[in-house]
Amino acid sequence: MLSAALRSLLIPSNETAWRIELTVPARPNSAEFTNFKMLPASLHDSLKESGRGMSGTRHRVQGTFVVAEMAMALVLLIAAGLMIRSLATLWQVNPGFDPRNVLTFGIAMPGATNKTGPTGVRASLRQLNDELASTPGVTASSLSWASIPMDSDDQDLFWIEGHPKPATEPEMNWALSYVVQESYLEVMRVPLQRGRFITRQDDENSQRVVVVDDVFARQYFPEQDPIGKHIFMQGKKCRAEIVGIVGHVKQWGLDTDDTEQLRAQLYFPYMQLPDEAMDPSSWSGTGALVRFDAKTGVSAGAIRESLKKLGGEHVVYETQTMNEIIAASLATRQTSMILLGVFAGLALLLASVGIYGVISYLVGQRTQEIGVRVALGARRVDVLRLVLGAGLRLALIGVGIGLVAAVGLTRLMGTILYGVSATDPVTFAGVAFVLMGVAAGACYVPARKAMKVDPMVALRYE
Repeated sequence: MLSAALRSLLIPSNETAWRIELTVPARPNSAEFTNFKMLPASLHDSLKESGRGMSGTRHRVQGTFVVAEMAMALVLLIAAGLMIRSLATLWQVNPGFDPRNVLTFGIAMPGATNKTGPTGVRASLRQLNDELASTPGVTASSLSWASIPMDSDDQDLFWIEGHPKPATEPEMNWALSYVVQESYLEVMRVPLQRGRFITRQDDENSQRVVVVDDVFARQYFPEQDPIGKHIFMQGKKCRAEIVGIVGHVKQWGLDTDDTEQLRAQLYFPYMQLPDEAMDPSSWSGTGALVRFDAKTGVSAGAIRESLKKLGGEHVVYETQTMNEIIAASLATRQTSMILLGVFAGLALLLASVGIYGVISYLVGQRTQEIGVRVALGARRVDVLRLVLGAGLRLALIGVGIGLVAAVGLTRLMGTILYGVSATDPVTFAGVAFVLMGVAAGACYVPARKAMKVDPMVALRYE
C-alpha cells in the first residue's frame, strides 16, 4: 500500500491528469526502485520531460569535467608529494660537516698592503683570527682561502712522490683544496678519521703538511696507508707530508656530489701558503668561518665591532650561514616543489568545487525520486549512501585515470628526484587516499541536504 504522501499525488491538480507507473520490489519498505515514472498528459509536461533529457546530457558533461579535474589534481599532487619527499630525504643527507650555527663571510683588509712583506701579512692574519675568536658569541673561528662547501671551490695540481712527474699540467692529478687554519675542524666539525689535523705549529717555518679526505685516500692510495706519504703540490710549490685523514665533505651539493668526477679533497695550512701568495701588494682580504653559540648567536654587526679594535680598516661582507648556503644549493628543487604545490592545490580546489556542484545539481534533479524513496521507507542512511555513492564513483574514476597518467608522467621527474622512486607506492597511495577523502567531504554537504528532503514537498514538486 502506498503512503499517504504518495496517495495525495494521485489527486488531480489544475485539471491536469497524471498517470503514475510504479514498480516496487517485493519488500515495500526497500529504498530501491526498479521503475518509477510520472507521465503528464499535457504537452507542456512532455516538453519538460525532454528538458530532463537535456539535463541528463548536462550531467554527463559535468561528470566528465569532474573526472578530468580529479585526474589532473591527482597527477599534480603526486608530483608535489614526490618533490616534498625528495627534499625531506635531501635534508637528512649528511653533508660531511655540521652546518648548524656556522657563519661565513669575507673580510676586506686594505691595511694589509702597508705591512712589511709576507711576514707582516701573516701577522695580520693571526691577529685577525684571534680577534674573531674573542668576539662575544663565537666559540671557534678559522680563516679560509677560496673553498667553502657548496659555495666556492679551488683546486690543486699534484703528483705522488715515487711516481714520475707528469710532463704537462693536464696529466697531473687534481684535488679540491681547502686552505684553512687549525681550528677549522672545530668550526665545521668534519670528523677526523686517522692521524692529526693542522696545528698552530704548522706555520711558514715548519715542514709542509697536508690532510686528505677518505675519498683522496681510496683513490690515490688504494690498500695503502697514506699517512706519512708525500705529494708534490704544483700551485703551492712544495713537497708536503700527509699527516691525517678526515671525512669527505659534499662540496658540490647534497644531491650531486656523488656524481661529480672531481671529489678528492685536501687541507693545507693557511700560514704555509708560499710567500708569493702573501705578497702585500696583491693581498686584498680573506674568507672566514665562525661557529657561534646557539643561545646567544652572533651578528655581522658584532663581528664588525670586534674588528674595529684592529684599526677600523676591515670590511665584513657577504655574511651567510651554512644552512643558508645549503638551502641555496637546493633552490631549484624548492622552487619546483612550490610551483607544483600551488598548481596541485588549485587543481584540488577546482576538483572539490566541481564534484560539489555536480552532486548538488544531481540532488536537485532527483528531489522527487528521493522523496518517493523516503515515502516508501528509505532511511536517511540509505539516502546518504545513494548520494555519496554517485559522487565517489566520479572521484574513483578520476583517481583511476590519474594513477595511470601519473605512472607515465612522473618518470619524467627522475632527474630531479633524490632518494625516492618516480613510482613510489607510498606517495601514490597516500595522495589517492587524501583525494578520495576530499571528494567524500565535498559530497557530504549535498548528501546532508538530500537526507533532509520532506517527501510531501518533494512529491508535490514539479
